[in-house]
Amino acid sequence: MGETAGDTVPNNGGSTERRTRQDGDATGQDATHIPDDAIAVVGLAVRFPDADDLAEFRANLCAGRDSVGPLPEGRAEATGLDPEAAYLPMGHLRDIHTFDHGLFRLSRREAAVMDPQQRLALLLAHQAVEDAGYSARHLGANDTAVVLTSSPSSYRAAAADPGTLAALGNMAFGTPARVAHVLGLTGPCYTVDTGCNSSLLAVHHACREIASGDARYALAGGVSLRPGGLPAEEADAMPELVSDSGRCRAYDADADGAVPGEGGAVLLLTTVARARADGAPIHAVLRGSAVLHNGGAVATISSPSAVVQSRTIRKAWAAAGVDPVHAGYLEGHGSGTPLGDAVELEGLAAVFGTRDTPVPIGSVKANIGHLDHAAGVAGLVRAILGVKHGELYPSVHFRRATGGVDPADLGVEVVGAHRSWGEAPRLAGVSSFSLGGINAHCVVQRPPAEDGAEEPDDPADDPAPHLVGVSARTPEALAALCARLSTALRAGRLPLADIAFTLNQGRDHYAHRVAVRARDTEELAVRLAAEATWLAQDGTRDAPARPPRVVLLPDAEGRAATGTAAELRRCGVSL
Repeated sequence: MGETAGDTVPNNGGSTERRTRQDGDATGQDATHIPDDAIAVVGLAVRFPDADDLAEFRANLCAGRDSVGPLPEGRAEATGLDPEAAYLPMGHLRDIHTFDHGLFRLSRREAAVMDPQQRLALLLAHQAVEDAGYSARHLGANDTAVVLTSSPSSYRAAAADPGTLAALGNMAFGTPARVAHVLGLTGPCYTVDTGCNSSLLAVHHACREIASGDARYALAGGVSLRPGGLPAEEADAMPELVSDSGRCRAYDADADGAVPGEGGAVLLLTTVARARADGAPIHAVLRGSAVLHNGGAVATISSPSAVVQSRTIRKAWAAAGVDPVHAGYLEGHGSGTPLGDAVELEGLAAVFGTRDTPVPIGSVKANIGHLDHAAGVAGLVRAILGVKHGELYPSVHFRRATGGVDPADLGVEVVGAHRSWGEAPRLAGVSSFSLGGINAHCVVQRPPAEDGAEEPDDPADDPAPHLVGVSARTPEALAALCARLSTALRAGRLPLADIAFTLNQGRDHYAHRVAVRARDTEELAVRLAAEATWLAQDGTRDAPARPPRVVLLPDAEGRAATGTAAELRRCGVSL
């Protein structure tokens, strides 16, 4: 990685003014101000245990749901595991084996030999772009970086089916490269591997690409899957890390280790100013981040350092231009290991111990398990949801603090129940550490206030109807999409012009399409519902034409490429 002891991402690309603030005390700065050159999260897609989208994940957090459990029904059969073998509880995804290879223009064989982590990264990147309301064409023309990470591949397709396809499908660098290739993105593209905080490092570096001007947008995040589950014998080899009880008890006196999990998230980033100019939604703002290594401050490479952790937190908040005293929440590393949690609390006390009121803390690992290389971005997503919706989520399995200390004496409070944010500024910190001694911290802020409340469209104000196009790859998918859009738009609160622009220009279009005219959002919802009904009754309506014929042209001397023709016919192509 080449990280240095002073590696930070300021919110303005490193101006002289910001460097001065980093060296001094940021107290007195307006904690609610959002600079135009801060990094905006405009697109976000997730896949976590018991949560296939962001809304479902938020609902689980509010309810304090523990999503760690046994191997899901059908997983062993789908992945070729021994159903009689012993597998320990972990945070499983519902489905890691189905994949629409045609959507990404991949052959079935290539998809089959590809690590499921690459498939998940492709899906999440595609969904993050759509969530932001951009088309891949727009991002491809505007220097979009791709900085992603994935856990070491445990998929064995490369051994079963050796060759270039399997090799590229199971190498770490293939994950961002695959996303860039499929989406047509030509900006900086690389993977990050610093251990279990790799995904937060990926976000850190993506922000640097934008701040330096090397990219205008960036896709960042990480994924982690365990196709082979968690075999009991594998856990037996790591008694100091893996929980015997099968539960992650972050910061709790009864914590006995981490519990693995699966999932991932991809963020689409740009500057606040560019997001406003594009009319893009903003989930949250990334104000600053920092990365430091323990160096020789500890006895072993895997030992945590409270001193360096506290330095990393202070450095990130200095890069954000805000004093840590304004933190309204801290998403900790909270792995549930007694040593790791105790050292982390010591580091937090060094930063927040003098506060008048304790800072609320928690860890998403207690909900979904430790997502290995995707753990950092999982914590970041939880913090983004918190600052966006102004709510704090309960810490699962916490009863009393590790080491017998009172968290309040350390300047922290482990959140016990779901509650509103309160009067504190909606600023959160996110910590993520790794066994390699690398410490990362990121500062997250609530999104900017909307310029005005959304008002229903009035046909009298804009008598001209809008033409809105909706498309999908199959008639069934098109019918379902029309129905879902109709339901989402039925309240009529969103401006029709924005809806039309996003559906027409912020989406890639596919073979099966409908176009409807409407003068307001309510009329659009009604017409889309009608289209859904008609499509459901006649799935072949407006079916695309048969594929075009393939013709081989002779060369200048009138000779046809007979060898090429024979090969194409062998592959089933009619000439």
